[in-house]
Amino acid sequence: MQLTQSTPLEQSITGLHTDNNETKEWFYGSIVTILQNEAMPYFTKADKIANAFMNIDSKIQYIKEQTKLLQQVKKQLELSRTNAKEQVAKALTSFDVSKLEGVSISSITVNPASTTSKTYVEPINKDALIRAGYFTVVVDMEAVEKALYSADQRHEVEDYVDTQIEIIQKKSSIRINKRKVVISDSTNIEAA
Repeated sequence: MQLTQSTPLEQSITGLHTDNNETKEWFYGSIVTILQNEAMPYFTKADKIANAFMNIDSKIQYIKEQTKLLQQVKKQLELSRTNAKEQVAKALTSFDVSKLEGVSISSITVNPASTTSKTYVEPINKDALIRAGYFTVVVDMEAVEKALYSADQRHEVEDYVDTQIEIIQKKSSIRINKRKVVISDSTNIEAA
């Protein structure tokens, strides 16, 4: 998939990333203009609005796919760079060169090979470690919430917690219901 040229409505949607009221009002006006257009059948209005959202969804999907590809290319380039540096170091070392001076760059210096160790600890007997005092106690907040909402367990926890209610307002939105069957010629559809 390639990115297609954005329609004016898509551009209005894209402009909403600024999250300012002026842009929101501009977009609102664009929608009102479509809805008030008496020459446009109702289904064309729905298609025009929904297609703008579907095109943006397609572009988001395309960007996700390209991001995955770019991450793969990045990993390949990082591995290539690491392998190339090792081979250059190997070649310079084979000529007993530890530093190669340059004109456009200061120099290339060979970092000698080194060995480091990292310790990984895997418990063999967890119970013995717990009895010896090597553990932490963490409140299970999910269980506490479950008890709070339960009539028979509420008394066990309600004296030990402070409950705050946060009101979250979600603005009205729309959902685009995609057709299962593609209708190729919308001019043949008559208004109900």
